[in-house]
Amino acid sequence: MASRELISTLEELAGVLQSERTLGTALARIAEACTVSVPGCDAASIAISIEGRPSTAAMTARVALELDLVQYDTDDGPCLRSFRTMSTLRVDLVEQGDQFPHLARAARHAGINAILSVPATWGPEVVGTLNLYSRNGPFDETAATVGSVLASQVAIAISRSPEFVAVRSVAELAQRDAYDQAEVNVATGLLMINEACTAEQAEGLMREAATHDQQTILQIARRIIEQHRSSR
Repeated sequence: MASRELISTLEELAGVLQSERTLGTALARIAEACTVSVPGCDAASIAISIEGRPSTAAMTARVALELDLVQYDTDDGPCLRSFRTMSTLRVDLVEQGDQFPHLARAARHAGINAILSVPATWGPEVVGTLNLYSRNGPFDETAATVGSVLASQVAIAISRSPEFVAVRSVAELAQRDAYDQAEVNVATGLLMINEACTAEQAEGLMREAATHDQQTILQIARRIIEQHRSSR
């Protein structure tokens, strides 16, 4: 693709990212741009990270979604490997089909011969992947270069999305709550052993200590765990 055409595409996408109010619509526009801008691309999908795993959020053709799903079902494929390794993968399914046998069979049935998966990174993490499918393939270096540029637009769209930030915040909060509850459970077990009491009585002791010391139950639990470690 000529530099002038790529610049024009990026300028158009910049306008899209400024004007579109939903993440899904912005990603759909980027996916469509891939089929026009990336040499050899017949279908595209964009997967975003939800709780540490990719999930398809946009696609230009059903075949892209179907082949994404094959990869999710087998827990392997260019999309997942790109997501996990933060690296671009170009796979010629004719020559390299034995790497992903289940995917290769499904792709051949759908008439797809090559896949290009590019990570969309924001800071130190992968927030999504751009997955391109070709009926002619394989993808060349130019396709990989243009794909990388468009993947950066995916990262920008995701990072600016209130929807994604909200989902990420909820997931992080749930994870923190799980860790906090685990510490309370450990402290409860230690009290049951040290005080020869039931779980209910141990929880009551922590509530009393929290009220007396004007601390949270989590702070009391952490103090119990630290005291136990210090005494060992």
